[in-house]
Amino acid sequence: MQQARAHLYAALLYCLKMAVSVDTDDVKMAPTLAQGYQLVDTDCLAVLCSYGDIFIESLCKDASKGHGVTKILSFSLLSIILGADSYQTWLRHLTNKGYLKHFIESVGADNHALIAGLSTHNIKPLFIYEAKLAFFTQLAQTEVGSHALLEAGLLPRLTELTILHQLSTSSEVYKQSQLVLPAFTLLTSVLTSLGAQHAVANRQASHFVCSHSELISSILKEGQRSDEGYHELRAVTSLLAVLKSGGKHDFDKSAEDVAISIQLASTSSQLQRHMLNILSTVQLPGKTIKAETDQTIQTLKLQIVTNATTYCCSAMGTSNPLHILFSPDLGLKSGSQSLELLITLLQKAADGCSHHADTYRQLLHKAMHVNQMSTEEQRELAAQICTESDKLSVSQRTKYTVLRLEQLADQKDLELSLYTQLLENLVFLLWRHLDYYLSVDSEASPRHVGEPLYKKSTQASANDNVRLLLRDLPIHLTDAFLKKVVDICTNKTSSSVASSFTSAVVRRIRQLISV
Repeated sequence: MQQARAHLYAALLYCLKMAVSVDTDDVKMAPTLAQGYQLVDTDCLAVLCSYGDIFIESLCKDASKGHGVTKILSFSLLSIILGADSYQTWLRHLTNKGYLKHFIESVGADNHALIAGLSTHNIKPLFIYEAKLAFFTQLAQTEVGSHALLEAGLLPRLTELTILHQLSTSSEVYKQSQLVLPAFTLLTSVLTSLGAQHAVANRQASHFVCSHSELISSILKEGQRSDEGYHELRAVTSLLAVLKSGGKHDFDKSAEDVAISIQLASTSSQLQRHMLNILSTVQLPGKTIKAETDQTIQTLKLQIVTNATTYCCSAMGTSNPLHILFSPDLGLKSGSQSLELLITLLQKAADGCSHHADTYRQLLHKAMHVNQMSTEEQRELAAQICTESDKLSVSQRTKYTVLRLEQLADQKDLELSLYTQLLENLVFLLWRHLDYYLSVDSEASPRHVGEPLYKKSTQASANDNVRLLLRDLPIHLTDAFLKKVVDICTNKTSSSVASSFTSAVVRRIRQLISV
C-alpha cells in the first residue's frame, strides 16, 4: 500500500510543480500566462482541500511513519502545498494536531540516523534530512510559519545536530554542504522572517552559533575553496550578518544561559576577525565573466563580501563603547584591516556597479527590440535554453531569445542590488571611522572609544596617523569619485533598490575631509 501511495505522491508532486512553480522570467514575458498559473495554483489547492482532513492526515502520517521514499515525497508535497496555502489552512492543521512538533522532535532521530549512516554508508537518512529541512524552510518564509517553528522548539533541535561536528569523518558518505546548507539556510530564514531583534529567536540562534563555532570558524577561514565551499561561506556569512543586526540580548540567569553567554563572548571576537579577513581574501568579481559556472561563483563572492560588510556595520552600530574595526592607514604598507581596504573596495564596487548598470540597460533594450538583432545572435541566445535551436521557427526562436535576455537581465539586476547595498555599507563604515579618527580631542582620548581590534599605538604615533590620514584622504576620495558614488545609489540602477541614505553620509564625509 505504501508503495502505491508513493507512486501517487510522485505523480501529484509532478503535477503540482508544473502548476505552482512559475519562473519569474515567464511572468515577465507573458503576464496573462502568470495569471493563468495563479488560477491553476488556487484550483489545485481547492481540489486538495476538498478531500478534507483525510488527505491531510494521510500525508502527515506518511511523513511521520512512512518508509524512506514515502517520507521524502510527503515532505516535498507538504512544502509545495504550504507554499501555495495563503490562508494557512494546512499550517493550522499541522500545529493543532501536533504534527509540526512531532516533525521537529524527530530531527533528533534524524541526527542519530545520519551518524549511523557514516558506518553503514546509508544515504537515505540524508535525503530525509534534506526534505524535512526544506519543508521547515518553506514554512519559515512567513512570519506565522516562523513563529510556529519557534514555538515548536526548532532552534534547540538544530543546536543538537551533533552530526555537524563529525563532518571531517563523513567525506566518503555525505558532502559537508549537504548537511550545512539546509541547517544554516533554515535558521537564517527564521531570523529574517521574525526579525533579528526577536529576543527568543536571537538568543536560541546564539546558542546554535556557540554549539557549532568550530564548524563556522573552519568554513570562514578555509583557504582554497571549492564551488560548494563558496555556497557554504555565503550561508554562514548570511546567518552571522542577520544575527549581528539584532544586537545584544540579555540571557536568562540559568546556569546554561550564563555558560552560553560566556562562550558567545569568547567566540564573537574570533568570528569577527574571520569576517573581517573575508574582505581581503574574497575578491569582488571582474567585468568579464565567460562561463555560467564562473558567473554563479562571482555572484556568490559578491553576496559574501556584502554579508561581511553588513556584519561590520552592525558590529559598529551595536557596540558601546565604539569598537574600531579598521586602522587609519592609507599607505602602501598598510595592513589588510585598514581604511585603505575600505576605499579600495569602494572603488571596485563603484566600477562594478557602473559596468553592470550599462550591461543591464543594454539587455533590457535588446529584449524590447529583439527584431533588430541578427539571426546568428538570436540563435546563440536561444541555444542557451533550447538545445535544438536550429529547428525552431522564427517566432519560437524570438520567444527563447527574449526569455534568455530577460534571464540575463534578472541576474544583472540581482548583482546591481548587491553592489548598491555593498556601496552603502562601505560608505557607512568609512564615515564612522573618519568621524572617529578626525573628531578626536587632541588633549584626551577619543570620544566613545572601545578597545579596537588592532593593537593600539602610542598617542604620538596615533596623532601622526591622523595627520597622514588628513593629508592623503583628498587624494583617495576626490569630489568626482564621491559624486559618482552618490549618483549610483541615487539613480536606483537596480529595480529592487530602495531609497538610499548615501548622499547624506557622503556630505558628512566631505565635511570631515574639508576640516
